[in-house]
Amino acid sequence: MLYIPILPVYFFGVLLTRRWLYFTAANPGIYMGGFFGEQKDEILDLIPSDYKVKTISVVRKYEEDELKELLRENSLVFPLVVKPNVGERGEGVEIVYSIDEIMTYGQAEQHFLIQEYTDYELELGVLFYKMPNEISGQVSSITQKEFLHVIGDGKHNVLQLLQMSQRGLIYEDLVKKEFSVRLNEVPHKNEVVTIHRIGNHSKGTRFIDANKHINERLNATFSQLSKHIPSVYCGRYDLKVPNYSDLEQGMNIKIFEMNGVSSEPGHIYDQGNVFSAYIFLTYHWLAIIQISRINLQRGMKTTPLSVFYKTIINHFWG
Repeated sequence: MLYIPILPVYFFGVLLTRRWLYFTAANPGIYMGGFFGEQKDEILDLIPSDYKVKTISVVRKYEEDELKELLRENSLVFPLVVKPNVGERGEGVEIVYSIDEIMTYGQAEQHFLIQEYTDYELELGVLFYKMPNEISGQVSSITQKEFLHVIGDGKHNVLQLLQMSQRGLIYEDLVKKEFSVRLNEVPHKNEVVTIHRIGNHSKGTRFIDANKHINERLNATFSQLSKHIPSVYCGRYDLKVPNYSDLEQGMNIKIFEMNGVSSEPGHIYDQGNVFSAYIFLTYHWLAIIQISRINLQRGMKTTPLSVFYKTIINHFWG
């Protein structure tokens, strides 16, 4: 529903490129350009190790002792993050604190990732694009994640504080299911209690427009990073970093996921009106059209319609 108003922009791309699935040519290095069905571990493999969290791809059932040894070999300690290798919008992402929790998670997921948990101050979504015929690119969106939280008044417990918040009330059922341990605690006055630390709308996270931090230094940092990621020209880096100064300098960046052509400029959810959001979305898709057009002129191929159709069908009904 969100994208219906910008369908004319999509069809403009079809007319310009003469391809229905032109956007799948935007990132030749990612399956279907990163529009749908891509595997997270394959994308993470493209990113230099200095910039990403430690990650294990689990493709089979492990015995408990085997799993412990696997974590030890990769220097991973609890808490850890587990997530499906194919998924979107935070579905199935959990923070785990024991081997038993990973074993239980593995019963439901055939192929999943185990990642180190990084407790840095900032969690950001940084959208970057570069024209294939240019050396450098630009950051077009920075989204700062504000986790679902309550502020204590010294009188009410965590659940009551949540129920007193119009936004928090929306996530009451989720919190009762995934955060039941601390619901009866009474925080001190002005004490901030973070309820959920998964940076996604479905987990109660607020997306904040942080575009004021975009500058030439930041563009240069991500242009340099993109040089190490072949055939990827448009994507959003989901990352953690201690502060914006480190982000500018390319220091202490921990990327835990990268999304391709389906990436949104997440700051659109923090606009004064919906028209501003659609202006940003339009510019975003015009950039995708231009990138795809250049790649097609260079001989890159789009995903066949039959493959695209099967991927959609298998994901939702397979």
